[in-house]
Amino acid sequence: MKTIDACGVSCPEPLLMLQNALKTEKEILLLTDSKNALDNCEKYAKKKGLSVNTTTDADKYKMHISVAK
Repeated sequence: MKTIDACGVSCPEPLLMLQNALKTEKEILLLTDSKNALDNCEKYAKKKGLSVNTTTDADKYKMHISVAK
């Protein structure tokens, strides 16, 4: 599983990082501190039919994205 640390990175960079990682990875953990970046990445992943599980820890978000089985 690839981990993308997008904390402190402003949009649209987290989404671009996710799109790039999905070219070669089937499972990704995206870390972000931006609700906007989280929402954008989540919408994109769901639109692509990927499995998405999001958790919140204080002001940080963790999104586990994987190719749906």
